[in-house]
Amino acid sequence: MIRFFSKMRYKLAAENRAAKYLRYAIGEILLVVIGILIAVQVNNWNERRKERIQEQLLIQSIISDLKSDTLMINQNLRILQADTTKVFGFIKRMSDNKVTIDTLVQIARFEFDPRTHVNATFNDNTFKSLLSTGSLKILETWIQDELLQINEMHDANISRTQLNSGAYVSQITAFARKYPLSDYGNISPVSKLADAIWAEAEFEELGVYLNAMLAIRNVTNLYAINQLKEILDKTNEFLVRINKYNNSPNP
Repeated sequence: MIRFFSKMRYKLAAENRAAKYLRYAIGEILLVVIGILIAVQVNNWNERRKERIQEQLLIQSIISDLKSDTLMINQNLRILQADTTKVFGFIKRMSDNKVTIDTLVQIARFEFDPRTHVNATFNDNTFKSLLSTGSLKILETWIQDELLQINEMHDANISRTQLNSGAYVSQITAFARKYPLSDYGNISPVSKLADAIWAEAEFEELGVYLNAMLAIRNVTNLYAINQLKEILDKTNEFLVRINKYNNSPNP
């Protein structure tokens, strides 16, 4: 092709047809420019296609992580709500005017479970990997912003949970110094020694200890429930939007 154009150029020049030669030269330049532009466009399209494939793979990984989070959060919410109902039941019985020392001992010794269920483990491996490698910029700006907001909510939940759990453990520790709790590294609640300890329990003192323990347990549960609901709503909204984006033929 190039050889053909060269022959044409020499032929026109030899025949001294300047005007035709000039038009031909301009046409040849235009063809070269158009060819370059087409090549650049094809290269850009290929690069965009590769980036889109990489982006889709990352998005699928993010979606998988967030879906796992929604399952975990829903399970935690069910456990926390059931535990909160139980704690409120204890508080209601203790608030009754007919409450006795036997009621308090029954709750503290046999019914109350000191273990908590507020710790949530979020699946943020993909996000952390993108952040550490700088690959987060591959994603659209709105996706980056949404992921950062959700991660901030995760961090806030973990930080607050640690604070509340620390306060709760302090109350449990104080209680356990005086009265044996089941499943908390203490003696069996049905042992001879436990019988002797509980036989000496005083109404007001046990009430104060038990009330403080249930109060912080209740606050810890309610805060965790509210936070997890907010995270769940935000995550579900983002999943709807990112799924729509990822399934779009021309995002």
